[in-house]
Amino acid sequence: MKHRFEAIPNPSCRFEIWDNENDEPVVHHDRLLTFASAKLAARIADFLNEGRSHRRRAGAAKWRVADRDVDRGG
Repeated sequence: MKHRFEAIPNPSCRFEIWDNENDEPVVHHDRLLTFASAKLAARIADFLNEGRSHRRRAGAAKWRVADRDVDRGG
């Protein structure tokens, strides 16, 4: 089963949270959720997928970033 939220790389070498249900990036308080590290973005995506139970299972996050074809201009 695919998770609703995933961390994906974007063309600006950052990682954003993608909403698979709505097929669009996640925006919170009029700001796109992007992060400099894959680890942090994956942690946030895991938190959104797991909800409140995430806090009870400290350290249980899986640091996976979705595989997407991203043209890095190289």
